[in-house]
Amino acid sequence: MRQAAQGRTPQPAGESAGSTTVSKSAARKAGTNLRRIARGEGHELDLETVLATIDAYRGGFISPLRAVNDELSALLEEHRIDADVSQRLKRMSTIVEKITQRESGLDLSRMQDIGGCRAVLVTDSVKALYTLCRLVCDHWAGAVKRYSDYVETPRPSGYRAIHVIVEQDGHLVEIQLRTQRMHQWAQIVEGLGDALGENYKQDGSSLVQDCALLLSKMYIGLDGGPRLSPEDEARLTDLLQQIRAMLASTHEEQP
Repeated sequence: MRQAAQGRTPQPAGESAGSTTVSKSAARKAGTNLRRIARGEGHELDLETVLATIDAYRGGFISPLRAVNDELSALLEEHRIDADVSQRLKRMSTIVEKITQRESGLDLSRMQDIGGCRAVLVTDSVKALYTLCRLVCDHWAGAVKRYSDYVETPRPSGYRAIHVIVEQDGHLVEIQLRTQRMHQWAQIVEGLGDALGENYKQDGSSLVQDCALLLSKMYIGLDGGPRLSPEDEARLTDLLQQIRAMLASTHEEQP
């Protein structure tokens, strides 16, 4: 095992993740106030104070996240499962974007992926992934708050993984489980987003997202599912060529 509109656009000042304890009710209020500021309302509110409250709430996930990550690593070692384990605390900028734009009705105190761990198997075996999933659910029995199987039912974007939300010390922590192939797909999509300056990880329709969906379907075929039709194979080849041209053009435009 290896280890918005006419309002002020909220811009987090940094990634301090302080240790001040913030209650769920205070976090909920801060999220609501941030949305008001983004809509150009709440002129009496101080943006820096609101962001500081959200960042302090975010910081409260550090210890529970570390505990879940350590338990996950120990579980894999105990059962001699070869996987890469990592953890991440959601960036302030991503939290701000999510509650003011992508999911403007989301209650901050109910956000389930502020703290996240990931185990990526060194194999492409879907069977091994479900074996790992059963171990995780059994280990955190009673603490599992949500289970999402995006392997059986991929997201519209083509994203595949298994997500298990567990509660640790009163905080929700997301555990993502992937095979190598699933992780490779996610890295490709994220890498294209970084290179082209767009967020392609969300559901949508664009040249890159259409290509990502077909690529995911191709991977599903490699995992024993339905194979791409000749028409889809030709479409995927064409989209990949267009993306290579986009990347080359972007590279040429850089100083």
